[in-house]
Amino acid sequence: MSDGSSTPYLVVESGSQEGRRIDLTGAHLTVGRLPNCDVQFEDPYLSRTHAALWQQGGVDYVEDLGSAGGTFVNGEAITAPRRLYPGDRVTFADLQLRYSTGEGATTGVRYDIGDQRAHTINNVGRDQYVQHVIQQRENFFREIAATRTKARWLIWIGVVVFLVGLAIAAVGWYSYAGQILDFSSASGMPTRDDLSGFFVFALGGLVNVVGVLLIIAGIVLHVVATARRKRVDRELPPPQLMR
Repeated sequence: MSDGSSTPYLVVESGSQEGRRIDLTGAHLTVGRLPNCDVQFEDPYLSRTHAALWQQGGVDYVEDLGSAGGTFVNGEAITAPRRLYPGDRVTFADLQLRYSTGEGATTGVRYDIGDQRAHTINNVGRDQYVQHVIQQRENFFREIAATRTKARWLIWIGVVVFLVGLAIAAVGWYSYAGQILDFSSASGMPTRDDLSGFFVFALGGLVNVVGVLLIIAGIVLHVVATARRKRVDRELPPPQLMR
């Protein structure tokens, strides 16, 4: 995807496919679990079509395609196409990869420190701290993504349950209205069988209530996940990468 004799690539750094090398030779590659993806992984945390890798002006980019588990670059969740630099760590949900141009080992976290005595630079402790922060952010974002997925499922299930309850209530009301008309033209008190339409209507209303509660629970869970993400960004900001 870039000019020159060296081909840029991603190498898997975790999981059962650790060490797998993915050459970025196409103009646009999709990543996911589907067999028709250009880069397929059998990872349960990956979305069916999770992300895309593409080139513009000889530069490689990664883009999240609305995945449930999220796409991260150096521990930071991306919501727009992100340019890749040699040494960047790319994470698809729970799968970690390292980007390289094949022109020599570099690290995605660099510090440019000038005028040090004896020209000695020691960033081991700082690098360890940065990696710790990145790992913490990745863990938090995976949990937040899982919570959002649960919230979406609760909302959709609630909508389905509500619609089912609405249909049951409509059937019950139609039956009950017909029975009311029969009562007005007949003598005597209605029996329990005569009130079956009312019971069906009441059952539909109860199902409606359950659906509404599920929708509310999903919305609350989604709000909590969003608030938690903002808190992580505020209290655990991504390391500033100096390129």
